[in-house]
Amino acid sequence: MGIDFLDDKGSFSIKDPAHTSGLYLPLAGRKGLKSAVTPDFGGDAKTDQNHFLIAPKSIMNLSSDRDTRNFFLIFSDAIWSVTGVSAKQEAEKFSEKEDESLLKAGRMWQTLIRTNSEKKIKAETTIFSLPDHNSEIMMISLTNEGQQSISFDVAAAIPIYSRSADNLRDHRHVTSLLNRAVITEYGVEVKPTLSFDERGHQKNDVTYYSYACDENGSFPDLFIADTDDYIGEGGTYLNPRSLYEKTDEGGVWKKAGQKVDGREVTAAMRFTEKLLSPGQSITFHIAIGLVDDGCINEKEEVRTLIADREKLKAVFEDTRSYWINKTPIHFKTGDKTFDNYMEWVCFQPELRRLFGCSFLPHHDYGRGGRGWRDLWQDCLALLLTDPAGVKEMLLDNFTGVRMDGTNATIIGDKPGEFKADRNGIPRVWMDHGFWPFLTVRLYMDQTGDIGILDQEIPYFKDALVHRVEKRNDNYRESTGLKQLTGNKEVYLGSVLEHILIETLTAFYDAG
Repeated sequence: MGIDFLDDKGSFSIKDPAHTSGLYLPLAGRKGLKSAVTPDFGGDAKTDQNHFLIAPKSIMNLSSDRDTRNFFLIFSDAIWSVTGVSAKQEAEKFSEKEDESLLKAGRMWQTLIRTNSEKKIKAETTIFSLPDHNSEIMMISLTNEGQQSISFDVAAAIPIYSRSADNLRDHRHVTSLLNRAVITEYGVEVKPTLSFDERGHQKNDVTYYSYACDENGSFPDLFIADTDDYIGEGGTYLNPRSLYEKTDEGGVWKKAGQKVDGREVTAAMRFTEKLLSPGQSITFHIAIGLVDDGCINEKEEVRTLIADREKLKAVFEDTRSYWINKTPIHFKTGDKTFDNYMEWVCFQPELRRLFGCSFLPHHDYGRGGRGWRDLWQDCLALLLTDPAGVKEMLLDNFTGVRMDGTNATIIGDKPGEFKADRNGIPRVWMDHGFWPFLTVRLYMDQTGDIGILDQEIPYFKDALVHRVEKRNDNYRESTGLKQLTGNKEVYLGSVLEHILIETLTAFYDAG
């Protein structure tokens, strides 16, 4: 795999990226969407364990699963995928007929440039996540590099999973029966009636969607929401039968206003009769996202954005700049390859803060985000890269310490958010009390702020007591997750007290 770095910020290019194995990039925004994307636009997207927009992927799924983000050109005699995911392109891989392709990528974005030598069409496909919406954006630019005008239909195809990672195997069919899909004039929206996960059977309050428009702000002509209709009898994701079917009234392709209940969903969105003269280009924009009932207006904001080509390009550039500026440490050794590699090393703590240990294909450890050690190790890294907010993070983290010197092991998404043990596996690690001490010591060495030891903060409280050897059966989570005094007031102890309790109880609990 030959990597060419394009700048001094870690951006790089790879020729024929489909020839690499296990390559993927992270995509994320500030709001919570966490995605992985491969050079052929596989991977997944989710906000947490219970809300996967695109079906979960581990490292082995990246090469075996074909339910990728796709965009087809439909000619009179063939179909062609701008991401390379079609049966014909798969069969021609490693042969002289294989498409020329080049991947360009950087922090939280990638662009695939692919050329169809037979049809003389070049496609440039970019993907990134919006910073303040739980939405991915794909921008596809098609250019006629031939001497003749060429006509075709185009169809975006986005498989929408819309449920918990648990349902990938358990209750996959049952949860599909809960899907309620609606074809709108902009695309496909799915809102399952219930959510099945470790919390039980709950009313679902999240809508999953995919919209499309062209550079003129025009939305698709025809749609399919049912995955079976999209794939068709005998078809596959690599060769969907629906792309060969006529679009006359009465076929599988539908106008807006149709509803599809109880089915697996693929948002297939088709634009008909596009004509490109020699040298002419046309651009399409795809939005893939999810939104809860409290932020339902975000759907309209996303639709408005993808209909404005210039504004969308500006958001993309702003997003790239935002992630580049997240780390102030840079290396200038005279070795460009090493310096650019270190740009990614410096970015790793930020990625771990966003993705935790569970939400990238290689990082399939557990069911959530970060663990106790991660909280403190991230602070150690941030003391070097972004020290301004570390003190508040340290104080927030200490609120996860119990009065017996142990600590919460279920970490929430918000700073200082810890949750009561729910899985009946009480655990204590011998080193957990050491990391807060180590991190505070480095913080004081770096800043001289010895006064942090006097800061008073609460303790975490759940049903586990006696260093999790016993349970308090009278404890009720509704009373709050903070240690109370005999007068039912929140007890506050200094940072130093927290450190002493953690280290001394661990010492005396040995053996």
